[in-house]
Amino acid sequence: MKLLRKPLTPTIRFLTCAAGLALIGLPAARAAYPDVILGDNPSAYYRLEETAGTTAADSSVNMVNATYVPNSLANDPQLGLPGIDTNSILFNGGGFSSDVGYVDIPASALITPPGDFGTNGGPFSAELWVQPTAQPATYSVPIEMAQYPNGWNIYVSGADANGGISYFYLNMPNGVLFQGEPDFPITFLRWYHLAVTFDGTNAFFYINGVSHGPYHVPNYKPAIGSDAHVGKGSGVGWTAFIGGIDEVAFYTNVLTFTQVTNHYRIGTNSFRAVPTPPAILADPATTTNYSGLPVSFAVSASGTLPLHYKWLKNGTHVGPDSTPYTFNCQYPADNGATIQVVVTNNYGSATSAVATLTVLTNLNIVGPPDSITRNVGSYAAFRVLANGAVPITYQWSASTDGGTTFTPISGATNRMFWLTNVQMVENGYVYSVQASGPFESASASATLTVQARATNIPLTKYGQVVASDGPVAYWRLDEPDGTGPAIDAVGSFNGSFDGTLSGGVFGFQAPTGIPHETDPGLFMTNGAQVTIPYAPELNPDGAWSAEGWFQPNSQDDYRIVLSSEYNKYPNPYNGWYIYQQPNMTLAFVPQPGNGFIVAGPDDPAHGNVLFPGNWYHLVVADDTTTFYVYINGELRSSFPVSGIPFIPNGGGINPDGTPGVTAGLGATVLGRRTDGAFGGFSGTIDDVAFYNKALTAQQVQAHHLATVRLTIVKSGNSVILSWPFGTLQSAPAVAGTYADIVSATSPYTNGITALPKYYRVKAYSTP
Repeated sequence: MKLLRKPLTPTIRFLTCAAGLALIGLPAARAAYPDVILGDNPSAYYRLEETAGTTAADSSVNMVNATYVPNSLANDPQLGLPGIDTNSILFNGGGFSSDVGYVDIPASALITPPGDFGTNGGPFSAELWVQPTAQPATYSVPIEMAQYPNGWNIYVSGADANGGISYFYLNMPNGVLFQGEPDFPITFLRWYHLAVTFDGTNAFFYINGVSHGPYHVPNYKPAIGSDAHVGKGSGVGWTAFIGGIDEVAFYTNVLTFTQVTNHYRIGTNSFRAVPTPPAILADPATTTNYSGLPVSFAVSASGTLPLHYKWLKNGTHVGPDSTPYTFNCQYPADNGATIQVVVTNNYGSATSAVATLTVLTNLNIVGPPDSITRNVGSYAAFRVLANGAVPITYQWSASTDGGTTFTPISGATNRMFWLTNVQMVENGYVYSVQASGPFESASASATLTVQARATNIPLTKYGQVVASDGPVAYWRLDEPDGTGPAIDAVGSFNGSFDGTLSGGVFGFQAPTGIPHETDPGLFMTNGAQVTIPYAPELNPDGAWSAEGWFQPNSQDDYRIVLSSEYNKYPNPYNGWYIYQQPNMTLAFVPQPGNGFIVAGPDDPAHGNVLFPGNWYHLVVADDTTTFYVYINGELRSSFPVSGIPFIPNGGGINPDGTPGVTAGLGATVLGRRTDGAFGGFSGTIDDVAFYNKALTAQQVQAHHLATVRLTIVKSGNSVILSWPFGTLQSAPAVAGTYADIVSATSPYTNGITALPKYYRVKAYSTP
């Protein structure tokens, strides 16, 4: 597991109280905050009072002095700003660049208690005051005592996650579980007191004196020998912090609830409240964007609250009295516009530098459709990725003469164009798409090659149940060994059995747990995985579903069941994965929002959690409005799609729905996460299927029971019965003897009589 650019480990997410105190402007210090902290015997205490120099003094008796490490311009961090009791420091951020300022705290057992070195870390506490001054673009770190995969850190989520709302997270890579719904969003330019305590087994996270937890952290390991950093996030692959930090303290014991809340209470009465006029900390940035898309201008300013913002566009007052100022830019009206803001309070004003807006009119095909080869009878799909001025429309056309002439396809007006049940006659057909914006158009084409299916997989019993609902791909995983591919029985997306070189172990022809079924499954452990190369059909725009059967045999780690995602900076994080947690629930994680939808089976005998050795039928469905997680035929969890920004693997659509850039293309993997993070699945997996639609609750239930659905509809004086396959039977009583209706085919019409008649479908015979 590699923690880079995206939270790859379960995380506690919190929002602070919406009624958080506006600490700037409170009465002058009335309590000796440092005396209170020193009275609780910190092992290191950095008051950050310095106004110059490179030493951040440790005010505890241990004198583990830290070092201010400035950036190359010597303007980050800034020292001597108002804070608790006297001064604080301010960080300007700096993205993923290494040229950022920070405070380096030397490695010490006083900062990182070692515990037993082998299994777990020793008890500790840490606290600090944090003032986020502007929303970061992505996750930023005010403090880290971590060197992946060990240690801990706190971070602030950025505009690329959680629908653009920022929260505080505590991350302890080897154990902390995700904490449901957050409380309230961060209010920028407000001070927050953050504290972490760990007793060797359980962790608490405090925000402004409010405790969250306890959280069981059985596998936490400290970052022994690593320096701690304030204002920097390189140790966990995140950006530098933007904002103020003050009064950082470490302890080799667990602070009590009373101690933490007392520190928060005393601290709120100890801020240096010098009335100050506004000062611009970061000017609005010159921006370029396409016509029709939103642009946002933000300013970071300090000064005694409240601050008021007067935005000027071309010298004219526009926008709300807030930051940021956001609007949809239009060409030519907004091209070359100047943006400036005047920040005022009761003590004066400050005017920002001028930012310039450039509005573009381009239409760019950044991801043309790929030529593809598909098997007879398979789905086939082409997708184009375009960005530029909006709105963008699409029209697909087909050529049956090798690209000489094209005929528009009625209704084919989406970014993604689907073909069903392709046949040899379509071999060599060329498909073209024209993307059109308000100012210009562009086109691209791709060729479909159709080939005979190399291996025909018999679809009997449960296989017929799945196939009747039209999957895009279906891996029965019944191969006798790993010498050939993992065959897609209905599509064109064969996989490979990987992982043996790194110790992965496969068990072929493993017993299945599917009802009425004898077709075997696939046992996997020690990092074994089935890898299916990227295909747009497996990661469609719009609705989709993924399903499979699995039997876990362990509960000792985060273990991936299915994944289809790409996670490599700087490409957009996209796709999804499903994993088994140590507490034996399932977590579905759509990216880039990295939201968690947690579900457990309806199994009161086992605490409604997964139980090793039991079989589970799993379905995740997305109807573009709601994500659904079904376990054993029951809906166990759901969440609005809009609540979790989601980009399909390779989809290239921004979370706000606007066209994006070409996304990374990640494989679909059974039993591992695509990038190898987390643990591999240990147990048996069977009959995995993907769909380009959201399975209904009735379809899910039928798949779980491994049976067909019979529908009956009244039409005049008759009834019409429909079923996907099998033999229609009838009887005069519900418990009576059923007889085949000879030659009945679906749909079947029968007249209504005075005598009752009952119907059922015999799908297949069972042993």
